[in-house]
Amino acid sequence: MRKAAVALGAWMVLCVVMAIPALADSSLPQPHGGPSVLGAGGTGGAGGTAFTGSDISPALLALALLSVIGAASLALLQRRRAAH
Repeated sequence: MRKAAVALGAWMVLCVVMAIPALADSSLPQPHGGPSVLGAGGTGGAGGTAFTGSDISPALLALALLSVIGAASLALLQRRRAAH
């Protein structure tokens, strides 16, 4: 039961971490305006690359760090139980 709870918790954290960038880029439509096109007034591709999404590197780094801390604490707890 405990392994299922840990797996469910990890899955929920992963879903939230992956959904945050999508929610950060979303916006509500204007009530009385026509369709707006982002970047319509820019130049024809001169100077830079296109925006392809948000940067989730900090979130993945935090997830990896928390995973390592969790695995280390579980290993430490297992050794402590074996000693008693």
